[in-house]
Amino acid sequence: MSSPTTTLPPPTRGSHTRERMLAALFEKAHLLTPPAVAMKVVNAAANPDCRVSDIAGLLSQDPALSAKLLKTVNSSIYALPKPVASLERAVMVLGLNPLRSLVLGLSLPVMQSTGPVTESMRQYWISSVGGAILAREFAMLVRRPSPDNDLTAGLLRNLGATLLERTYPDQWRLVQAAPSERRLREQCKIEREVFGIDHADVTAELLAQWNLPAEVIEPIRHHHEPEKLAGRPKAIVDRAELLRFVELLIQLDDVTEHPTLLAEVLATAESRYNLTAQVLIRFLNGVLPKVDEFARLLNLNVGQRPDFAAILSAGCEEMVKLHVETSQNTLSEGTFRSNNPTPAQLGWPTRSGPRPPASGPVRTPPPRDFARSMPSSGATGFAAARRSGPISPPLPGRLPDFRPEFVAALPPGGCRLDDYELKKILGRGAMGVVFLGFEPGLRRSVAVKMLAPELAATPVARQRFAREARSAAAIRHENVVGIYTVREAAGLSYLGMEFVDGGDLDGRLEKEKQLPVADTIRIARQLAAGLSAAHDQHIVHRDIKPANIMLANPHGTVKLSDFGLARSAEDPSLTTAGALVGSPLYMSPEQVRGQSLDGRSDLFSMGSVLYAALIGKPPFLGRHIAAVLNNVCELKPPPPHAIRPEVPVALSNAIMRLLEKELEERFQTASEFAAALPV
Repeated sequence: MSSPTTTLPPPTRGSHTRERMLAALFEKAHLLTPPAVAMKVVNAAANPDCRVSDIAGLLSQDPALSAKLLKTVNSSIYALPKPVASLERAVMVLGLNPLRSLVLGLSLPVMQSTGPVTESMRQYWISSVGGAILAREFAMLVRRPSPDNDLTAGLLRNLGATLLERTYPDQWRLVQAAPSERRLREQCKIEREVFGIDHADVTAELLAQWNLPAEVIEPIRHHHEPEKLAGRPKAIVDRAELLRFVELLIQLDDVTEHPTLLAEVLATAESRYNLTAQVLIRFLNGVLPKVDEFARLLNLNVGQRPDFAAILSAGCEEMVKLHVETSQNTLSEGTFRSNNPTPAQLGWPTRSGPRPPASGPVRTPPPRDFARSMPSSGATGFAAARRSGPISPPLPGRLPDFRPEFVAALPPGGCRLDDYELKKILGRGAMGVVFLGFEPGLRRSVAVKMLAPELAATPVARQRFAREARSAAAIRHENVVGIYTVREAAGLSYLGMEFVDGGDLDGRLEKEKQLPVADTIRIARQLAAGLSAAHDQHIVHRDIKPANIMLANPHGTVKLSDFGLARSAEDPSLTTAGALVGSPLYMSPEQVRGQSLDGRSDLFSMGSVLYAALIGKPPFLGRHIAAVLNNVCELKPPPPHAIRPEVPVALSNAIMRLLEKELEERFQTASEFAAALPV
């Protein structure tokens, strides 16, 4: 987007009209003009009597445009059974209306090829390229009649924004400075307050000058406010609503910061496209390669081409983060914080993160491998109490009583909490903080897990906290961490529980990578015993992972912890459609799909944990979270003994049976698995 060659007076509130603004924006110095051949094709294709050979002849006058068109038709976007070798055949495949729209879209980079690379230009192309492919893919999903027009509408829908910005850059910065949620909901309203016109209206008027059909123009004009099209033809209303949905998906990493808006997006995905949250993620994962391919086909002049797939994946990853903690039916502020990494922590670019300089090449870091980027999640629950050791009895003297501000930092020497003396903070996690405490009456160390103050008023968080207490307290077994008490102090709920003098399996794997075979068998046998005890109480853990497996010492008792996601197998909410719970690297296929869960789902997760213990990495990896979830459902990993020959075949086969995709093909109980382990 080059700077304007003439200086225009800035618009002032009340002094400008839509007509005056259009006249200023469409001055020749500012107007984006398609290449001559593209305009000839557009005009010729508008005539229903034109011949295919005529269109092909015009296209042949611009070899670069012809090459782009053929590459696009032969790309994964269209997935034709046989390649198209001639322009005539390409025109026939596309049809006249989609052709003229697509030709303008393919010409767009040429129209904006001058001037320095800016972050705004880069963001525009991210939105345009991603929006084009998403619009077409969703149109194909619901069998809309002209998906190629949806592609072009998605690509061109925000063209007017570039005109507003390059003509009135200072005023455009005012628009961009509006609060995030308001921009997501009321972008056009904000622009009308500043300019007297909005970018969607500008785009529509510009495309009308280029002779695009009304079925493309009118949905673009109202794609931020499709409700204004009430009473218009259904095809136009549907396209406007599709473009609005796509607009929010492209900004998914921003949308996830506003739970109510995210809930609306997910409700739209399910009601209009029959996609639950986890199915939507898998759908987007399948679209990402097409987005990246289309970006290459356009030969975008934006310095180093953005990694479009990584940007969309960041939004997907953030959405999964939210659903690991709750289902889409319980979206509410304060409940959406898990210990999984944010897109920024993963090294993925996000709209809400720091901006590069306003000019010069944009350097976008590549996405890291998701699985290898995940930090240890032991800070949730009491797993953060790694190798802390027991504490000595307290010194004489009265400790101060607990107050809510002590959640941030304990006073020197600690404090008193009912029957416990809190000595230090062991870790912090999604739900709260874990203290190392001492119970003087029984002279024993305890772990005290307290719900974070900011979640204490949140019903969903309190319910999960109480559920953990009920679930764990119902299980009495040496391989399950015991719950001593459930109380409330200073308005904050807390659990007093068994303190494990050691660490968790996650911490051990970080140090050793692979465990000795004998240790793995010992851990497997004890973990199976703990799970069997839980399943006997009809409790499904649903979050088996290394951070939730405590090791009393390197060769001591194994204890299953953190029942925060556990539910009774008879709990009807366990089968709620769209509920995605667990940790992605260790989820079962039925968890990913949002299906009914029972103890066999825990067995699959246990198989993934034991595989990681033997091989040094989980069986299902991926460069982004959607790929991980897809691999959980589709990939069959090599058996452990094929990678590490010293692993007994009997152990390897038992683990692979745990990892069967179908419930009926797994071991049906933890005890059955334990019986299959080598001695």
